[in-house]
Amino acid sequence: MSPSPSATDEPSPDSFGDKPVVTRRDWISLWSVLLVQAQNAFNDNFVKITLIGLALIVAQGSSVGDDIERILSALIPIPFILLAPIAGYFSDRFSKRQVIFLSVVAQLAIFVFIGISVTMRSIPLAVFGFFLLAVQSTFFSPAKQGILKELVGSDRLGFANGFMQMLTMVGILAGMWLGGLWFDHLLHGYNLENGVSADNAWRAALLPIIVIGAGTLIPLILVRFIEPTPSHPSAKFRKSMWVSHFVELAYLFSHRKIRIVALLIAFYWLVANFLALTVVGFARGLNTNFEEGGITSGSANMMAFIGVGLMIGSLVVSFLSKTKVRIGLIPLGAFGMGIGILGIGGLTPGSTLWSASFALTGLASGFYLIPLAATLQDLPEEQHRGRVLAAANLLGSLSGIVAIGVSQVLTKSHMSPSAQTLLFILPLAWAGFYVFRLPKILSRQA
Repeated sequence: MSPSPSATDEPSPDSFGDKPVVTRRDWISLWSVLLVQAQNAFNDNFVKITLIGLALIVAQGSSVGDDIERILSALIPIPFILLAPIAGYFSDRFSKRQVIFLSVVAQLAIFVFIGISVTMRSIPLAVFGFFLLAVQSTFFSPAKQGILKELVGSDRLGFANGFMQMLTMVGILAGMWLGGLWFDHLLHGYNLENGVSADNAWRAALLPIIVIGAGTLIPLILVRFIEPTPSHPSAKFRKSMWVSHFVELAYLFSHRKIRIVALLIAFYWLVANFLALTVVGFARGLNTNFEEGGITSGSANMMAFIGVGLMIGSLVVSFLSKTKVRIGLIPLGAFGMGIGILGIGGLTPGSTLWSASFALTGLASGFYLIPLAATLQDLPEEQHRGRVLAAANLLGSLSGIVAIGVSQVLTKSHMSPSAQTLLFILPLAWAGFYVFRLPKILSRQA
């Protein structure tokens, strides 16, 4: 069973690494952070899939409509690439609780902007609103990752990070699932009522955005339950931070253990971003009449299978990691993802085994990513953790850009989504064999 808050704030008899005790208040703070970050991931991806469905109908035939999934996917990493060091500085300099609070306030304001954009029937403004959500996530990310060790110490990082990764991915997948189904359901109803028309797509997008936007009031309440964390006034802002990407990356790459773990995580996001794009490609092939919908709900159903698998895998890894980070699970995750992707690319789209392959890929993702993410959070010294995490996010963002570029080239060359997916079998097999050496690498003295 998972640890639960005790009845009092008395010290626990357990040892928690560099944090001597974990109190009831710490556990409440942890679960509040986890829920806030899950809601943040949910909202971003709800908007993303809704805008994909909307643009495919109202802008079909244009460059925006034809490439909307790659356009939106590209807008996610751009703020990380431009602002990652600044985001890391804010996380290091100010209380991470305060950074999280301001991020939640910004999210509410951005939803208002997106709602107005849809009311004005402006795809460019709505896409810009999505870009603002990506900027908000850039500042939110190092704060929500860096606060974990402050709350529960080193030895519980595997457990805490397991639930963070699980809830983040579940938020991502649930956002896509609900957004896709809701948009298509409303679109279908409006088409029956008024006849098939692009005008119905605007109406189908507006109501869900209003409702989910109102839900952003919930994390404003949850943030109040997060324990205030210390600021670090000694971390001074410098103008050079605006162009310090390579400095932060140089620090990351100069430490062998951190470098290896960060690159393995970036590789995961390369695969994950590419797979997310092929999911939309599969849905396009199964639903050719865009105005009647089906693409968003089809994508949502595929992501739901990944989500179920990921939830199970993350829970297993979290419980196995209650006392320490389980590095030995990473090879199982790499090989499992390889087998799952082999099924996605090799089996008939829409078949039962094909859907099960998505679930296996999600299950294995938890075994691969969670121990790596916990290790990355634990390796840096306290004063450098925010910047290391920001630099790692920068690497993940760059890998996302690579995934988008590769997807664009392969799609324009008329390669099917199945064939595109199979390209990742050999890299995943290599990663699986490589990470067998990871425990020995991490056990060595720096």
